[in-house]
Amino acid sequence: MSEMAETMEIGDGGRESLGVTRVANDVVAWIAALTALQVDGVHAMYRPGGQSIDRILRRRVAHRGARVELRGEGLRIDLWIVMEAGANVAAVGAEVQGAVGDAIRRMLGLPLAAVNVFVSEVVFT
Repeated sequence: MSEMAETMEIGDGGRESLGVTRVANDVVAWIAALTALQVDGVHAMYRPGGQSIDRILRRRVAHRGARVELRGEGLRIDLWIVMEAGANVAAVGAEVQGAVGDAIRRMLGLPLAAVNVFVSEVVFT
């Protein structure tokens, strides 16, 4: 659920600039959501405010469970997840934060202000 339709410029690693590279917020949201889905204990992404039938989202529209904002100090990423029953909430949340932060830094080189994880549901499978 990337609210801003803007793009972000990413650095060139100190090389001579040949132009500008821009990344859409939805791309950042996809990276964050798909990374979160790879963490053990995360069942799906959750779409806050969505219809009850499509609130629990798998890969096809998973980025709707993520919101990306560019602030002065860096990116702020909010993720709404559905956890599997029996998983440790604090441990899964911390692992999601670390994995998403690593992926954003590795793939985009953008500074992070925050990666916030909201557990919206627990699924008993």
